[in-house]
Amino acid sequence: MVGGGFAGFWAAVAARRVDEGAEITVVSPLEHLVMRPRLYEAAPETLAEPLAPLLALIGAELVIDSAAAVPADRPVVSLASGAGLAYDALVLATGSGLRRPPFPGAADCHSIDSWDDARRFDRALAAIALAEDPSPTVAVVGAGFTGIELALELVDRFEAHGRPADAPAPRVVLIDREPVAGAELGPGPRPAIQAALAEAGVELRLGAAISGVTGEPRSTVQLADGSSVAADLVVLCTGMAASPLAAALGAPVDGLGRVVVDRYLRVPGRERVFAAGDVASADTGDGHLALQSCQHALRLGPVAGENAARALLGRPLVPYEQPAYVTCLDLGRSGAVFTTGWEREPSLVGAEAAALKRRINTQVIYPD
Repeated sequence: MVGGGFAGFWAAVAARRVDEGAEITVVSPLEHLVMRPRLYEAAPETLAEPLAPLLALIGAELVIDSAAAVPADRPVVSLASGAGLAYDALVLATGSGLRRPPFPGAADCHSIDSWDDARRFDRALAAIALAEDPSPTVAVVGAGFTGIELALELVDRFEAHGRPADAPAPRVVLIDREPVAGAELGPGPRPAIQAALAEAGVELRLGAAISGVTGEPRSTVQLADGSSVAADLVVLCTGMAASPLAAALGAPVDGLGRVVVDRYLRVPGRERVFAAGDVASADTGDGHLALQSCQHALRLGPVAGENAARALLGRPLVPYEQPAYVTCLDLGRSGAVFTTGWEREPSLVGAEAAALKRRINTQVIYPD
């Protein structure tokens, strides 16, 4: 298994369930399974679980390294350290990374995309929480799922760093080129999102393209219409693209750089190479493509791992299916909104949805 995230870990677990005698190795650049869906929250340093003890429970080995290439002419994974790791079957689950926009200054902006990035942002947030500035400003670029959750969490995160509750509220500015927040989520949850943003006092700059970010230590976000936003911190929540290893396999990829797999999650032209998680462009069984999300990785990983083991044992492969789709969006002090189906029709809003979100974030996504 190449990748130690949700898909890679659960692929290893599934492979072991199929084949008790297989040698299973997980290659990961990190020693931890990071709870990536929670990195918008406070205390990101707590949002990871050591991988080695978890893998030891299933008799799998952890190799701390990164995959550099998966050659087509031989069954070996080339590692960044220079070593090579031979395989009989492979699951590629190297995940995704932040799509940094091409505007000047983007490389210097914060993100919460990785565990390191989230901890770095949190330290910067702590530094301005108690600064003399009566109203520190954070600009969140990208009003999608993660951007909304982060913007609505920031007031509580300032307080977690010791900012008095009766101090002037921090200024949070949410910027997006789309005309509405959460545009990709559709109209279903939009009223709940808009109400939560208004209640939290989040300043919206929508339909706004960014031409650049300048300034140090305080930044200026320059907008294409000539206006600007001054901010102590600028954090990007601008979406994800698949690990470059997906495209390097030589098979067709989609617009997110994900390899287009068959219904068994096999990579075309590579009979014993499977893809899972954020690097797999897979039909969920009803014509929809799996999203780059924990929800889909938690199913893609086990199917890929099971099929990798089945292929070695000469057993029939099982098709990937995941037609049930839900979303649960954290709305900060306004609770949450839970939707069902690809139309994202809300079925729970407020405190009841928030309780469900807490259960998902603190129980469902953790190894049991």
